[in-house]
Amino acid sequence: MFTDDAQPPAPLTADFRRPGLLVVASEWFSAHGGLSTLNRDLCVGLAAADASVVCLVPHAAKEEREHAALHGVTLISARPAPGVSARQTLARRPALPPGVTIDAVLGHGRVTGPEARILTEDHFPSAVRLQLVHIAPDELECWRSDRSDDLGQRSEARTRLELELGVDAARVIAVGPRLHELLCRDLSVYPGVPRPARLDPGFDLPTHLPRVPPPGGPSQILLMGRLEDYEIKGVDLAARALSYALKLRGGDEPEVELLVRGAPPGESARLRDRILGWAPVTGLRVTPRPFTTDAEHLRQDLLRASLVLMPSRAEGFGLVGAEAITAGAPTLVSGRSGLGSLLHEILPADEARRVVVPVRLRPVEDIQRWGHHIAAVLNDPAAAFATAAAVRRRAAAKRTWSMAAHEILRVIRESGRSREAAPDDADGRLA
Repeated sequence: MFTDDAQPPAPLTADFRRPGLLVVASEWFSAHGGLSTLNRDLCVGLAAADASVVCLVPHAAKEEREHAALHGVTLISARPAPGVSARQTLARRPALPPGVTIDAVLGHGRVTGPEARILTEDHFPSAVRLQLVHIAPDELECWRSDRSDDLGQRSEARTRLELELGVDAARVIAVGPRLHELLCRDLSVYPGVPRPARLDPGFDLPTHLPRVPPPGGPSQILLMGRLEDYEIKGVDLAARALSYALKLRGGDEPEVELLVRGAPPGESARLRDRILGWAPVTGLRVTPRPFTTDAEHLRQDLLRASLVLMPSRAEGFGLVGAEAITAGAPTLVSGRSGLGSLLHEILPADEARRVVVPVRLRPVEDIQRWGHHIAAVLNDPAAAFATAAAVRRRAAAKRTWSMAAHEILRVIRESGRSREAAPDDADGRLA
């Protein structure tokens, strides 16, 4: 786990100079959100850290393979079979490039963790298996009110699957501090299971520096992500808080535009109507946009934004907020997210309080608190962008994808040594 003065570990020893990793993923480009984005950034970071990285997906298009290759990653498609689903093909032994040796297999939660487990047991028994955990089902499922099955049964089934995949892995790795704390608690009841490691996503600085408030108008506030589960993402909270902020500013202030990036297919008009119902105030324009994986469109959204909101009621980490911070946009992040916890770790307290806003699940209190923070940004955009620049510089110095990659390689190295030293002892814990 990283500390506030974290530095990349010392170079790997000669026998682990080029460890071979098989990363099992559902896609390369991010058609389905944050998990895929994290997978891609991590694979690129691992390749840059001098690992031999093969990423296995159900189907890799030519442009995806070329993109991966540009970053030193070998992207391969699973071997299809008649009557077998795309996901099930991930469990078949892949056609690896010549000369590639697999030292570790990494799966992502319950999305590709089962296939990573089968691959390790059936085809790469000498490899260590890593289980990367992105979410806490118990926190998310209670907000999915549109499901017809029993909440408790669904939450328990998904939580148990995550834990079962972790119990017999060489190591569980949690994304960010919030999930790490939860997994430390939940895995502690299983005798001999190593304490989970922790991976913090990087804030590597982009090239478009410095940032200033965008010219022209109206000021654009950005809310982005997959918004089918609007309560989880706090879309209603954002709308009501923005309405409160505009009332605080008064009717003579310029119009504000809320750009909502992530509307489900065919739902843009309905989402806009719901937001206007939550925020019945003059001076607000609502612009819905469909979810997109187009990196250039997303980059432009972030560069246009005068403020990015991430008011999630439950968020294992929150890559959307991390991307906004990396882009230098003023950002307000939910205190109920792993990103919020991380920012409290790495930022001075006064700086963190300007960026991380509590979500107490008390509606009136949350609306007013978020409304005051939004109004403060709108009233002094120059100060907000100065704060955003300071947050970005500090975050980029404290957490990078190189550090994250070295943490993975350290876990592989230590897990391999533990297996060699005590193959029947599963209680080897990292310092």
